[in-house]
Amino acid sequence: MSDNTIPELFVRLHTEEEALRVKSLQRIIDSQDMSAHLMLVEGSMSLIHALLPSTSEHDADKLMLGNLGIRVFNALAAAIKLLLSGYYQASFLQLRDVLEVAFLLDYFSTDRSLVESWRTLPVAERIQQFSPVKIRAALDNRDGFQEKKREKAYKLLCNYAGHATPEGMMMLVSDNNTKNVNCGPFLDDKKLNAALFECAKLALQTAANFSDLKTDKKPHENAADQMFMNIHSNWSERFHIG
Repeated sequence: MSDNTIPELFVRLHTEEEALRVKSLQRIIDSQDMSAHLMLVEGSMSLIHALLPSTSEHDADKLMLGNLGIRVFNALAAAIKLLLSGYYQASFLQLRDVLEVAFLLDYFSTDRSLVESWRTLPVAERIQQFSPVKIRAALDNRDGFQEKKREKAYKLLCNYAGHATPEGMMMLVSDNNTKNVNCGPFLDDKKLNAALFECAKLALQTAANFSDLKTDKKPHENAADQMFMNIHSNWSERFHIG
């Protein structure tokens, strides 16, 4: 094999990933629930894209918020690509990042000056003042939540995707009746549906938080916001998400 030849392993993996993508998309087409999840993700990503600051924007805080929007857009795109190709655990890892950004955006909504602080503080101080634990605690305190649902949601994604745990190995099993894990991508209807549902739920949350931070929306941004709200309302009512 010459140095400029793509190794056979990656060729075979790509072939299998593309085959699984076709099968996964057909499963989604055949399922009204999974189709609704995918539509909500698309609507959320479209809203985020529509609300990104223009290249002529000079406000540093708005540009940084735009960068966070881009981070979420890319993470959602990666999560969808991975779950369609049969990498469910890796997809959930992307979603953990989306959840963390969703909390950060929500925290910024309590006081817009926090954006500048987060952007300009030295690293050590930023870590101290804006750690994920402190942000979750502040949001729970703001909302009067005692159940620590934010912490539970984050730790769930950590346990099953973010960290190497015995429980997380179940994300690599294609049949819950067996403990045989898969090396490489595989198709599992339950995991496909679960990953899509989680992706939709987090996409909705993050897009809504991102939109709330956008002031003085232009007509095309308001139109994108309204379209998102329609999809949001229909999906939330259908799946009883409050």
